[in-house]
Amino acid sequence: MNMFSNQRNPERCRFSLPNDVWKWDLKPQGFAILAYLCYLHIHCKNDVLPSVDELASHLHMSKDMAAEWIAELNHRGLLDQHMVPIFKNTGKNFFSLPNELFFLNIGHGAITVYAYLLYCEDRRTHQCHPSYRTIAAAVHLTVATVMKHIAKLADKQFIAVENTAYIDKHGMKWNGNNQYTILPIQAAMDHCYQQQMLRLEEQQKWQQAQALLAQSTESTPCAPL
Repeated sequence: MNMFSNQRNPERCRFSLPNDVWKWDLKPQGFAILAYLCYLHIHCKNDVLPSVDELASHLHMSKDMAAEWIAELNHRGLLDQHMVPIFKNTGKNFFSLPNELFFLNIGHGAITVYAYLLYCEDRRTHQCHPSYRTIAAAVHLTVATVMKHIAKLADKQFIAVENTAYIDKHGMKWNGNNQYTILPIQAAMDHCYQQQMLRLEEQQKWQQAQALLAQSTESTPCAPL
């Protein structure tokens, strides 16, 4: 059975960004803010503007950095006075992101790398194979940082990573680009929930141990002088 067959209606649980966003030279902080504001505009229609604190908290950046990039996006004409994204002359090609992306605690860098993989994804196979250098150039990060974010995305069940190899015309074997499979977002949600439950259990065990220690200390008589 296709493991993607049980996904929810993508029109209700995803939002779209234009492919041209990768031509706008946005660093991960700017990209993540623009994407989050797009999500809010499409799925959380209200008149309350998101605060700098909200943006900084959801996207794992400082308040100063969030404020700086909001100003930059306004300066570039990518936001209106109500902080609604403005996409002009972007053509007809878009890619989509899952709503849950902003609530799974991965930060603006991993969000941007994940978004680029979704942009590259073959919609039939849910796979892509851009090189580390290609990803790094697109998202304005170093190769080393991209590698860390790829490892984080794999660990948190956003993607599966498969190493590839090829034989050149001289018969030499070389490492190829990784092949990435985009997993259903439910896998990342389940993993996040399991980690939260483990942390809760560990906290409860620690509290119980502290209570037993306190009880033992109270019931043990003091040694005579």
